[in-house]
Amino acid sequence: MATWLPAASLGILSLVAALALGAAPREAGAAAAIFPPWWDAPRSLAAADRAGAVTGVGAQPFIIITATDPAQPQARALASALRAQGAWLVVDPGLAGPCAPPA
Repeated sequence: MATWLPAASLGILSLVAALALGAAPREAGAAAAIFPPWWDAPRSLAAADRAGAVTGVGAQPFIIITATDPAQPQARALASALRAQGAWLVVDPGLAGPCAPPA
């Protein structure tokens, strides 16, 4: 095994962690959820709708933009609710690509 492999692995993990933190939703009441790519649009929309109000669809049908009333207590739990519904990653809606109204 190469001696540089542990250092490279640590570097890659650090980069992934930094990107995930930098992509986190900036507002408590809005988020874009990235669901598994093999999910079709109706399945992704239904899962996101159970977590919050669907406000748009990202550049791909498995990227769903959701929102809640920021004044409500559940706004802080939006990311957790999306993950509980199957989202792999929850990011700021501005990073979701061009948005379209939900179908």
